This record gives sequence, structure tokens and C-alpha cells, in this order.
Amino acid sequence: MIQPSPLLLMRFQANDPIAQTQERLRQLFTAAGFEQVLEAQDYTAVKVHFGEERSITHLDAQLVKPLVDMIKKAGARPFITDTTVLYKSVRDNAIGHLELAFQHGYTFDRIGAPVIIADGIVGRNETELEINAPLNRKVALATEFVTANSIIVVSHATGHLNAGLGATLKNLGMGMASRRGKLVQHSVSKPTISAKKCTACGVCARWCPVNCISVGAEYAVINDSRCIGCGECLTVCRFGAVRNRWDSSSALLQKQIAEHALGIVSNKRGRLGYFTFLINMTKDCDCLTGVQRPILPDIGVIAGRDPVAIDQAIIDLTSHNGQNLAQLAYPNIDYRVQLEYAEKIGVGTRQYQLNEVTF
Repeated sequence: MIQPSPLLLMRFQANDPIAQTQERLRQLFTAAGFEQVLEAQDYTAVKVHFGEERSITHLDAQLVKPLVDMIKKAGARPFITDTTVLYKSVRDNAIGHLELAFQHGYTFDRIGAPVIIADGIVGRNETELEINAPLNRKVALATEFVTANSIIVVSHATGHLNAGLGATLKNLGMGMASRRGKLVQHSVSKPTISAKKCTACGVCARWCPVNCISVGAEYAVINDSRCIGCGECLTVCRFGAVRNRWDSSSALLQKQIAEHALGIVSNKRGRLGYFTFLINMTKDCDCLTGVQRPILPDIGVIAGRDPVAIDQAIIDLTSHNGQNLAQLAYPNIDYRVQLEYAEKIGVGTRQYQLNEVTF
């Protein structure tokens, strides 16, 4: 019989006094038993998402600082980290990514730990891990996550244009993959362009990272054989002409995310802790450039050691007028695929016991 995974919920609002929230997060770190994840002199990766340019709803660096404090208190040596991205962005290379991280407050003097981009300057610093899963025998992950002795995974729950839900599993599987690992994941999900809606403005072609979009006199066309499915054209089109294909591609992407998550979970058994924040929850993930607005009220943060259980709890906690976060964001995507498949291949369990703490 599968035992439910224990989870802790700490309720708070994004606009609560920061000093108060920081102290409560330190207490939550201890209550969740995360000292057991760490050993003295560990190189401890703190996986975060720094947000995109002009973002205002990504996680505030001051919410990460108390976690760094507790890691250092345990005698470990933390570093803040993320990976480069596939789409055209200041974050598609380590230099621009670091500059943006610093602009968003992730500096040593504010956080107390250095920032290191885990997959190198252009995403090629990778290590293959064997998983022997149904889709992949091996997965390519950013080397510094494999090198680290322990990892505290700090996630922000949002919707996701290809997976429905972008939370803990997405932060693990997609967020810890190298560029090659991300390409493997995205190559199964490719958009299409509506000739009726397209204005042939050419913006999608200019932003395509692999130059697979040609623009004719009346509309643009995507070359499927070259498309990597990164979704950049979906985000930059102003006319609703670029559409995701609501077919098995989303399901395959979600399964790829789960298998890449399995890689790091298997590599770091017993050395992973998770904080997933349910505040400033937006329709799209923090990879979207510009200002987004929350689509749900703030709930707080979940702490635990099972990413599947945490994401299932997010779905349950965000039920609002008959729809949860994923359904509100992208109702045509079956977000359940990532949860069910991750459970099936051994990433975690959807069964959980949630206890609310009131520090």
C-alpha cells in the first residue's frame, strides 16, 4: 500500500510584511525536516526561476534568502542557480541570465549566496543520466545539478501554455535540463499558424531561434521538420494566429518533463527538498516577458519532499469556482498527464497528507 507523502502548507500573502514572512519560512524549513537533506560542506543548489525581463510576478529574491540562511546554518554551502532557455531572450546565455538575475535582486549582498548558471554559457554544460524509462534511456541535465550534493527546489506555481500546469515537476524536468534536454522535450510539441488570422507581420520569424518560419505575402508558415516546439512564436504573436496543436503533443511533452525529472530525483534520492509558492499565480509561466496579472488569490507555500504530491496538492488547493489553476490557465490541456505519468515511473506519488502550520 502506498503511503501518502507528508506536506506542510504555510499560508501567507505576497504583500505580507517581508520580515515576518522570512522568519516563518525559516521555521517552515525546520518543520519540514530539510536539515536531514543536507550534510556539512554540501554544495547545495537552490533552484529558482529569476523571471523574464519586465516581469513583476516572479518570486522575490527576499523569499529565497531565508532558505539560504537555513542551508548555511546547517553547515552547507548554497549557490542560487537556473539554466539557460531555448527561446530568444537575455536568458539564452549565462551572461545575460546573470545580469537579469542581479537586476531582479539575486545578488550576493541581498541573498548571501552566489548565482551560478548550471548549464554553462550557452547551455552545453550537461551530464547524461541513465533512467531506462519508456521514452528515454538517458536524459541530459545541467551538470551543476548533478555535481551538487543536495538541492533545494524553489518553484512558483503558474499555468503553462504547453503543459497546463507549470510548477514543481516543470521546474525539475524542464528547469534542470540542459539545452539538449530541453530540445528533446519541446520537439514533440509544435505550433501551427492560421492563414486567416496571420497578417504576415514577420514578428514570429524574427523571434524563432531556429529560423524555421517563412513569411509570404499573406501569411507565415512553420517548417515542421525544423521546428523545435519552443513556443516562442506563440508568445510573441499579437493576433492569435499562432496556435498550439491540441493533440498528443502536449501529453508527450508532459511525459518528457516527467522523465527528465526522474533523472534528477533518482540521482539525488534523499537529498532533495521542495518549496513551491502559490502566490502571484498567473496564466503563463515566468518565462513570459512583461507584466502578468494573477488569476487566483494568494495561498502561500507548500514544503515537502515529493514533487508529484506537491503538484497534486496545488491542483486541489487552487480549485476556484469549479476550476483549478491549470484549467483556468489552459482549459484545453489535460494537465493530469504529467502527474499520472510521473507517479507511474516513480518520481513520486499523488497521495499526500497536508498539514497546515501556523507559525
